Amino acid sequence: MLKTVYKFSGEILLICTVLIAFFTFTSYGVSWDEPQQRETGLVNYDYIFTSSTALHSWVDRDYGVAFELPLIFVEKIFGLETIREIYFSRHLITHLLFLLSAFYLFKLIDFVYRNKLLSALGFLMLVLQPVIYGHSFFNSKDLPFLSVFIISLYYSAKAFDQKTWKSFLFLGLSVGILINIRLMGIMVPATLTFFLMVDAFFEKKYLQHAKLLGVFIISLGVILYITWPFLWKHPIDNFITALKNMSQFRFDREMLFRGEVIRPTEIKWDYVPVWFSISTPIVYLLLGFSGAVLIIYNFLKKPIDNIKNGISRNHIFFLAYFLAPILAIIVLKSVLYDGWRQMFFIYPSFILLAIYTLNRFYNSNKKVFYTATAILTLQMGYVLFFMTQSFPLQHLYFNGTITLQPKEYARKHFEVDYWGLSYKDAMEYILENDTSSEILICPANFPGYINESMLTPEQDARIRMVGIEHANYFLTEYRFHPQEYDSLEVYKFHGVEVSNSTVNQIFKLK
Repeated sequence: MLKTVYKFSGEILLICTVLIAFFTFTSYGVSWDEPQQRETGLVNYDYIFTSSTALHSWVDRDYGVAFELPLIFVEKIFGLETIREIYFSRHLITHLLFLLSAFYLFKLIDFVYRNKLLSALGFLMLVLQPVIYGHSFFNSKDLPFLSVFIISLYYSAKAFDQKTWKSFLFLGLSVGILINIRLMGIMVPATLTFFLMVDAFFEKKYLQHAKLLGVFIISLGVILYITWPFLWKHPIDNFITALKNMSQFRFDREMLFRGEVIRPTEIKWDYVPVWFSISTPIVYLLLGFSGAVLIIYNFLKKPIDNIKNGISRNHIFFLAYFLAPILAIIVLKSVLYDGWRQMFFIYPSFILLAIYTLNRFYNSNKKVFYTATAILTLQMGYVLFFMTQSFPLQHLYFNGTITLQPKEYARKHFEVDYWGLSYKDAMEYILENDTSSEILICPANFPGYINESMLTPEQDARIRMVGIEHANYFLTEYRFHPQEYDSLEVYKFHGVEVSNSTVNQIFKLK
């Protein structure tokens, strides 16, 4: 029995998490960007299947739609009409892709280390990262990119091990989809092309590697072109335009960082490192950074051996895919949105650095390995407790460096619920505690309005959105206004709290 469980541990973890998903996916609200993302998919759908030319003038026409279009196909095929049905379907599909990628991460670790215990720990470090797990339902930009990135990492390891045209075909297809979802994925073919050239040099098999590179580039280009309508008329020019737009993107809203209000064009070099460090469990951080140090040390000792094709090559990939994007953002001074969500894709590589540390312990000192595993398991247990207690707002997680500060520290120093999902929870609380047949609500920001549509029809029928002068309740997630509402202090009714901070405040005005 135990042997069977061990053999199929990856499949068991996948099935368990999928079952959890089917019981919970209807609990999540709608994030600020989801309507715009869906509209991008609809514009591209109409461009393909009707005579519409709206894509040519659409503000986000340079967004790839390899993930957004399938979501629209599901919406059309199943005849989903209500906002509630549409967004719940999007949430479930986005999350299932994430869980599939967790299974691919399991397979990748097992392929590299031949150790299913390490593979299970890697799987759990991914799904028990509260910020990323929460986003895996409602973030159809960054989480599909993270998911396909993991899948591409797996096919990369397999391709360089097998060196067959079929393996490089699958690699090219996955990387093409990756670039479509986010252009940051272009670093992957650049890296893989370099190492194919390195292999050709060391192995003296120039023609074979040229053929593999050709299969990879052609399959990548074909799938990228087919899945991105923006490229259909002027593929090269439009791709270059998209690249230019990516480096300095059109986003200029105020953001809160370390207690200061800044613009996306004003972020300092430590923006991503700080966000990553305060919203990742501390034991994960210790293991991951230890792995980075160990890999660098091992590389400096034997650089040629690490560059040559083999298991050590994968370690270089893991390190590079974690550090290089951060360094690129710092050097290029790229525009970033709230938090580190655009950089979520570095987290799987960080997990692989942590697994490298555990593997070193496993091979050198079993006692240290089991001690480290026990400590990691305790951290995971605490994280699971937090995720259960804060459900469905677990994406608002901060580690102890923030939560052990005085109350409201997180809200007053960093963006917390910048996507506004807590409005759904706030409205549900009002509905449970107010028996009025009509409840007049004024939300501070746009997500308050769209989250009304995520309520049940019976709940929605009791709510009407009005201006603050007519409202019974005023709701705020404190975005763009992290300070207190002094004039409304006496009207405080209930606060939705996560990570020792109020993430949504309800003021009862009448």
